[in-house]
Amino acid sequence: MLLLDRSPVELWRLLLPEKFILYPNKDYPYEELIFFYRNYIYFVHEDGSVIRMNKPTQLKKLDVDDLWELLFHDRDTFDYDDHGIFTIGAILLDIGFLLPAYSSRGKADYQIEIVQAGEPQRVVGEFEIRGVTFQFALYQAFILCHVWNGQLQEELEYEIRQITQLK
Repeated sequence: MLLLDRSPVELWRLLLPEKFILYPNKDYPYEELIFFYRNYIYFVHEDGSVIRMNKPTQLKKLDVDDLWELLFHDRDTFDYDDHGIFTIGAILLDIGFLLPAYSSRGKADYQIEIVQAGEPQRVVGEFEIRGVTFQFALYQAFILCHVWNGQLQEELEYEIRQITQLK
């Protein structure tokens, strides 16, 4: 699956188990996503920015407009961009996000291609991960890109070009 042309919201949707996504069938005026994990609610905007707030106690009684109102008035939010955390991999590590490698839905072998932003045709890293779910392969690819971004200290950012299921 080619991932370079996917929006940040689409990438988050591919990664997250459906049970964490709030209002999955809601038509937003923009491409946005709201999900919860542990004790927080996360708002993913169409540009990829993510804001965190504490999970309200009456979450099940709130609709999407109520959540946006709470976010607007909450003084205890955490804006990842304001703290210099921009990539999905860095956010996943910060929130302590975990995914099982296996599920009852099945597992497969995947080939993952990593590129530098701005040079999408030149693959700089390629690896295989065997016997896992697609979500886990995607998660591992995000973490690898984050690690490479930190270790190599280069101007360019690493991105997932594609994940292909092997036969």
